[in-house]
Amino acid sequence: AVTTTDQNASPLPTIEQATAEFQAGVTAALRAWSALRTAAQNGWGGLESKEKAEFLRSYIFEAFDYRLPKAKLDIDDLEDHLAIYMEEEFSVVLEDQSERQVAQLILQMYQFCGKGDYTLSRQTVSSAANTVASNQKVSVQCDSDDSDDEMETTSTNTETNQYLFGVPDSVVQKTNIAPKPQKPKPEPIIDDDGFTMVTKKR
Repeated sequence: AVTTTDQNASPLPTIEQATAEFQAGVTAALRAWSALRTAAQNGWGGLESKEKAEFLRSYIFEAFDYRLPKAKLDIDDLEDHLAIYMEEEFSVVLEDQSERQVAQLILQMYQFCGKGDYTLSRQTVSSAANTVASNQKVSVQCDSDDSDDEMETTSTNTETNQYLFGVPDSVVQKTNIAPKPQKPKPEPIIDDDGFTMVTKKR
């Protein structure tokens, strides 16, 4: 009885609901994709590696927009685009066919979320969170640069969560334009003999 009432009585999800759930799922799927994560975090796409990952996510969002009559890409198109993008932007040739798995997952989430079924997208978000968390623990121990980033971004955790693999360099540079005002250093005192006297803080 429950299934029939769900099918007949429950209204279709709003575009906003479906979009939010689908995009959260896509973000999680890309974060959990080891090929993309490794390439972006290690800068295999140059200084703009994180931006390139963000661009890929935006491209997928635009291709699978619920405001359109249908998706712009089918599974083969998406699979090809993922493989070509990884090779051209990150110099990564995928031999594990992981791009097909990612494409299938994205397409399934698009179809399910459009029907108001958010089970798959939420499972993807949950499993990706575990994958990324365990991966970060390892990378922090191995790479001091990552640990510095971790320390800087913990206070603005909600802000960094909107990005796939941490805040892109271009965003970091914008936020660092206005440095914190530093206390003026006391001017050195020079005695009659020309020696500089060191003033100690009390």
